[in-house]
Amino acid sequence: MFGCVRAEGTSREYAPIEFPAVATFEVVEALRDAAIALGKHPHTGVVQCKDSFYGQHDPSKMPVFYELENKWEAYKRLGVLASEMESAALFTVAAYLGVRVGSLFFVVGNQEREKAGLPNPIVHDTSEVIKISVEGIRTLILRDRA
Repeated sequence: MFGCVRAEGTSREYAPIEFPAVATFEVVEALRDAAIALGKHPHTGVVQCKDSFYGQHDPSKMPVFYELENKWEAYKRLGVLASEMESAALFTVAAYLGVRVGSLFFVVGNQEREKAGLPNPIVHDTSEVIKISVEGIRTLILRDRA
């Protein structure tokens, strides 16, 4: 993943909202290469980072459901891949500290598939994403030494 829509609060305590929350290219590249080497088909791009877990999973029950649903539709049209809750803060703090950073997501379920009437298997086995993470770190170390 390259960057985030900063729709959360923590990163605002570190940088103005206009500052982009982005991953370090070398980290993204290493994770992507690791996933491909392990036979996966990774997606890279932008995600929405927000504070509300239930606003993502059941927006119709939220007082501002119309806002949540409309924004998500706009984000999808702009190519946003997923919604999560951590990366904007991680990316912004890493920029402040001058350290490398990246994110790798494990998709438990896909609500868009469910809405479209497609199969939406719920998966909890994290072994593959752990392998990708370890291989990505190994790749970074080897490239740093080269």
